[in-house]
Amino acid sequence: MNKKKIIILLVVFLSLAFLILDFLSYRVDKIVKNLIIDQGNQVLGQQVSIGKIDTSILGSSIKISNIEIKNLDGFKNKNIIQIKNINVNYELTSLFKDTIVIKDINIDGATLYYEVLINNKEVRDNVSSFKPAVKNSASSSNKEIEISKELETKNKSKKKNKDFIINQITINNSKVNAFSEFLDINKDINLNKMSFNNVGTAEKSTKFKEVLQMVFANILLNINNEIIQGDLKNKIKDKVKNLKNKISPESLKKLERTFR
Repeated sequence: MNKKKIIILLVVFLSLAFLILDFLSYRVDKIVKNLIIDQGNQVLGQQVSIGKIDTSILGSSIKISNIEIKNLDGFKNKNIIQIKNINVNYELTSLFKDTIVIKDINIDGATLYYEVLINNKEVRDNVSSFKPAVKNSASSSNKEIEISKELETKNKSKKKNKDFIINQITINNSKVNAFSEFLDINKDINLNKMSFNNVGTAEKSTKFKEVLQMVFANILLNINNEIIQGDLKNKIKDKVKNLKNKISPESLKKLERTFR
């Protein structure tokens, strides 16, 4: 075989390899984007958007930047959650199987915008408004549970999307921005590192709703501890005293219980 034929074969081989890698990269990007958006919409009931996805097929890794979860209507911030970066390491061969295996996900630089406001004499906060989307099904009525199981069975029979399992999720460098105009609060609260194992849609895995329950419980605990241990408690109590004619009795009792 002469030198010219070797060069032609090499060019053809490299071109095919590039096309295969490009196809796999596109496939992974699509799977990841659908996974984040679908799971986010389903669990939180809010619009989820992604800024950029960088996939390394050879490195079996993904970097996702600028994830935004839209806030509820009526609140100041556009988003309730913003995440700077999510780094993912996965098993490449699992992309061709029924269950995608993700070795680890590192969520870095997440900010939750926690807001409390008065609307028609009622006190609302955006975190509590998300609870119906992440509450435990045990608190639902028997009828709701039966309907949910029926829908789950139907979805499984029609299912087109792959299952996935995440060996470990780690949340680093996260914080809460607590804001309330009428309580005169605007404070950043740093959160401790959080870690969760065996998360996903595969059988016997911890579901996203359960993980979110734990995350939100930890966030509310941190907010409460910051208020109790910091200098905000007395300041808020004074503000609450001046709200008797501005909010409903039920909302006043709720605030007094929260900041007692």
